[in-house]
Amino acid sequence: MRTCRELIWCFVLLGGLFALSLRLSSEWEKKLTVYPEGMDLLRSQAADDEDEDGWTRAPRKKRTEKGTSQKIWIDKRALNAKYTFINFNKDRLFISYSMPSRAYLDYLAGYGYSDADIARLRKWREKTRQSAWNLTIRKAGKAAAEKAVAAVDLDYETKLRKLLRSRGLALRAGNVVECDMPVIVKRNVPVLKPLALAFQKISSARGYGAEETVGAVLSMVQTALRYKIPPSLEGQLHTGGLLPPARALLSGWGDCDTKTGAAAAILGNWSRMRLVGIAVPGHYLMAIRRIPAKGDMFVRYKGLEYVLIEPAGPAWLEPGTVGRATSALLERGEGYRVEPFF
Repeated sequence: MRTCRELIWCFVLLGGLFALSLRLSSEWEKKLTVYPEGMDLLRSQAADDEDEDGWTRAPRKKRTEKGTSQKIWIDKRALNAKYTFINFNKDRLFISYSMPSRAYLDYLAGYGYSDADIARLRKWREKTRQSAWNLTIRKAGKAAAEKAVAAVDLDYETKLRKLLRSRGLALRAGNVVECDMPVIVKRNVPVLKPLALAFQKISSARGYGAEETVGAVLSMVQTALRYKIPPSLEGQLHTGGLLPPARALLSGWGDCDTKTGAAAAILGNWSRMRLVGIAVPGHYLMAIRRIPAKGDMFVRYKGLEYVLIEPAGPAWLEPGTVGRATSALLERGEGYRVEPFF
């Protein structure tokens, strides 16, 4: 009898622990906090010609999706953007973001590469290969010289990958250069901290939990930023076909990977946020770590469920819901690549 009671209590205890774990998982939002506060939003006074990124000398209001608008302008001190949008609670929200002009130029210098960058690196390789060959063949013969040249070639590839990585890019199989989304997202978390703090302020004022905070960020990126595909080449700059997050937010547009990078960099400021990028052929989205609700689309990564998030827009899609085209891509069997952001 005692053994039977002990077994019953064990089952009760295990059931309680399981329920507690589910409750803790569902209440993660209560423990989310933006990393140490600071960095107030910079606001500039409105200072006329619009450039390719949509900036004007005076605020110009542009309509995007229904119920949303954007004001993008530049003055002598800063670039500015203000967005109006409706979140999934159907609340009308306002958010602003600015960056000093000098800081913005320095920021842009960290993205993309030119043919001249690669030419300089190749010139170094040829000069170093020749020097290594001449020096080694006299001392140790042809075999050693060939080995020394091979070492230079390996060093060249390392330098090339390092250069591309420093510009937010990665060298893939077949010498294909692509955007390195995890690098871009991590680098932009502190850059977009002012926006995260602004969203946290809104959430605190309206009593939002994490689901609603994530929804506010997502709905802003989906609907307030216009959908437009960046060129892969701007003048002499190879961009990888992506706008870095701060440029996207200060220009008011972007495509699927651009918007994903912006949303992830904002959300990455919350200490318990766990996000992964989802790369499918011709498309990019992301997923957030939480237990899927009924009907949510999700992926498993290292034994854990991540609920899909579709930042591309202009469709207004809550976490767990993706567009028909995305669903077809995921189900097509061509596979997808999961890229952990943090």
